[in-house]
Amino acid sequence: MNIETRAFKDGVYGAFAAVAKALSSPRRLELLDLLIQGPRSVEGLARAAGQSVANTSQHLQVLRRARVVERERRGTTITYRLAPGVAEVFVALRRLARARSPELEQLERRFYAGMQAPEAIGREELLERLAGGGAVLLDLRPREEYEHAHIPGALSIPIGELEARLEELPTDRLVVATCRGPYCVFAAEAVRLLRRRGREAVRFEQGVAEWRADGGALAGAAGAR
Repeated sequence: MNIETRAFKDGVYGAFAAVAKALSSPRRLELLDLLIQGPRSVEGLARAAGQSVANTSQHLQVLRRARVVERERRGTTITYRLAPGVAEVFVALRRLARARSPELEQLERRFYAGMQAPEAIGREELLERLAGGGAVLLDLRPREEYEHAHIPGALSIPIGELEARLEELPTDRLVVATCRGPYCVFAAEAVRLLRRRGREAVRFEQGVAEWRADGGALAGAAGAR
């Protein structure tokens, strides 16, 4: 391999590594997971992630330098959003980790066993039940996330409002609870509450990113693009 070819190869893999390095922080991955749900301000991301505004801003700068996120300024407010293609990479990374990491499998098993989290329903069974009128899909994320993008036909009831709005859910259909993806606990919390109230309910582990990655359409502002 000549010097010119070696320099080219080093540059290519160096560029790959720079993006991978930006994704190598657990905190930054959590911020990307939140941005999948829709654009947010630094303050909004900090609140949702439970970290300081200063730390959140620093992580966002790393992601921005790698061109993984983009930002828009309106007056004094700066809003961040994912760059195109990042959601698909995030889903692929999450699925790879779930398939190949025994540590993640054990962590997931212990956590959901401790929560006494009920079983999950698969995508094909969900589609069949929805088509046949035997289920209702319940989106438990904050309203602004639902309005940005949601699975078509899903009913929006944020997790904090669920107990007060139980009467809005049908009593003669399976309630399928969904939130931000396989590691969002809103769905498990909702199903436990619903079952205590005598409702038939299960979790659906796909969020909007997985749904779109598997070819599903989305409703909401993002789905209309």
